[in-house]
Amino acid sequence: SDYSWVLGLRNSHDKTFPAGMVAGVQVFVCENLSFSGEVKLARRHTRFIMRDLPSLAHQAVCRIVEHWQKQDRRVEFYKNYFITDASAHDVVIRACDVGAITNRQIADVLHEWREPSHEDFAPRSAWSLFNAFTEALKGNLALLPERTTSLQGLFDSRFGVLQGRN
Repeated sequence: SDYSWVLGLRNSHDKTFPAGMVAGVQVFVCENLSFSGEVKLARRHTRFIMRDLPSLAHQAVCRIVEHWQKQDRRVEFYKNYFITDASAHDVVIRACDVGAITNRQIADVLHEWREPSHEDFAPRSAWSLFNAFTEALKGNLALLPERTTSLQGLFDSRFGVLQGRN
């Protein structure tokens, strides 16, 4: 109930760009051909596309399911990892260092951390800090996938998700 999975599809009637599918929490499909998500599948319109498509789709769905299960575990871990203000402030600066936010967004993230717009994010956990970031990042859809990917990498390394503590 805290987040949703999204699946994006695109194709080209004149075969000028590949048929594609993206999936994840942050999916972007735009008429300007921008196409991104955590899991991506693309296949050019060549002679054997109809033969290859079913197995490619199957592989992609398996990757998506695996990714979604991992993401579910990650969110649960974030929710149960409680942090102090000092730790949150350190993460905010490190987020600036990795390009997840700009210097100008520091105040917005800290405001959301200190006074969350949504009651569900009041507990002082990694999840509420992550949501403070995503609230502050709203607006620039073109940069959102890249920035949230950087942010997630920072959180995973900072809070030990990658070290098997999840």
